[in-house]
Amino acid sequence: MGDQYGLINWELFYGCVRAVIFSEGDWAIFEYAEGVPQRRGALCPPNRELPCPGTYILLRQDGTPISVGLTPVLSRRRHPTVSTSNTPLRVFKRDDFSRFKTAHIFPRAHDVDWVNKGYPGRITDPATLPELGGPTKIDSIQNVILLWSDLHDAWDNYKFAVNPDRGHVVIPFVPGYDDIAGKVLKLDHIIDHNLRSLDDLFRDHFLQGVLKDMKGVGEPTWDYEGALGDGMMDLSRQDIWGGKLGQEHLEFEMAHRLHSLRVAQEPSG
Repeated sequence: MGDQYGLINWELFYGCVRAVIFSEGDWAIFEYAEGVPQRRGALCPPNRELPCPGTYILLRQDGTPISVGLTPVLSRRRHPTVSTSNTPLRVFKRDDFSRFKTAHIFPRAHDVDWVNKGYPGRITDPATLPELGGPTKIDSIQNVILLWSDLHDAWDNYKFAVNPDRGHVVIPFVPGYDDIAGKVLKLDHIIDHNLRSLDDLFRDHFLQGVLKDMKGVGEPTWDYEGALGDGMMDLSRQDIWGGKLGQEHLEFEMAHRLHSLRVAQEPSG
């Protein structure tokens, strides 16, 4: 194990491990020591110290073996935000950065999951229901952030996330993002908290990154540029849409694109 950016301390790492495994009891992380009983080295408690690169082992808190397994939960499929609503205009007005692109924190195509998690009740955005994306309120400005265009796809692919519990620090999960690692997402300029992105949504997005990039070798990366680069879907491309993964992404993309139409047909009352 190694944290190339020096941003994940033991406390945060324990939280990430809890998100991707299940066990029959409480566990702890120890240094891996070949040639000693249970291969148990020193205990690594959940504190704010940074882990050193190396090999570690999960055992019971008393150092005896424990059975663990990987959670079957996968990260949510998502594609870059392509909005037909006026949400981008509201975000630009809120943040005044016209060189950025809007990105949903929680993907709008998963509105059923959004509702089941109770997020509509946490949205305090005073906009009208059509502006909010209908009764689900998933298009609320509180579920949208602005990103540089070259980071937009990376956000949707869970390559990096924002940790609201550490001052909204940016934490990448993969190599190649040294330029943003450790930066802080500034929200203080948004004085009205009814327009500020919700921390619960950042936590959810962070969890998706953990599930995708920290569970084993990680899930495959979807080629957004090849499949949707011009905004069109060429369904004759069997190399993209023919397999199981392609079919899942096609289903997601259709749900995403039809969201606004479905909202427009819902009763306003």
